[in-house]
Amino acid sequence: MKIVTLNMWCGKMPDKLLGFVRANCGNIDVFCFQEVLDNEKGVKSAVFKDGTEDIIARIKEELKGYNAFVAIPQKNERGLATFIKNDWKVDAVEDQYVYGGKDTMVDNSWSTIGINMLYTRISREETYSIWNLHGKFIRMDKQDTEETIEQSNNIKRIVGSTKGKRILCGDFNLDPKTTSMSIIESIPLRNLIKEYGIKSTRPGFFDFPQKYADYIMPSKDIKVNDFKVMDDVVSDHLPLYFDCT
Repeated sequence: MKIVTLNMWCGKMPDKLLGFVRANCGNIDVFCFQEVLDNEKGVKSAVFKDGTEDIIARIKEELKGYNAFVAIPQKNERGLATFIKNDWKVDAVEDQYVYGGKDTMVDNSWSTIGINMLYTRISREETYSIWNLHGKFIRMDKQDTEETIEQSNNIKRIVGSTKGKRILCGDFNLDPKTTSMSIIESIPLRNLIKEYGIKSTRPGFFDFPQKYADYIMPSKDIKVNDFKVMDDVVSDHLPLYFDCT
């Protein structure tokens, strides 16, 4: 199975993003996107005003051979989308909250939006449980806070109670050395960012000092055939690629 995870930056680079999707269509089994907008055309986000409001509708046009699942924690704001190639059987889909809840935003403040995981269980020769996560953003340096510790404990409770092959991926908004990450690792899941010595998951134009945000973390019963940070600049995050059995 081949997975790509990408924070798409609310589709602020739509032509490049759609070109990337088009180029990888068919080769990738699962796309996990964060910071997606799934609004009607002309209905802008109150928070992410310069995003492409109908970017998911446009991606669906490129990925017609995929089943699309979207989980938006706040109406008309950014959320999650998972696209699964339709030769996989989808056994379960669930929107699981790890901090806050649905439609909790106050005064158009993005920091009050609830944090969810989009869970899918898919099968073919093997069965995989996949969680698509966009973690809570508190600090620019992605260090621990009370909120991220609570979030990680909830992630551990949900993912850790699920049996079989498991993959947690997305933009965690965490530095690899935090206690919050250690909690997630203790599920147990492998931290491929650490294992592969990745120095950044950000493109060159991203000028903040903290270069980590994105992860793909498989359970230890999954064989890793390939893992890399792709060099396609389609967002303020780089896509991560994962090939496993």
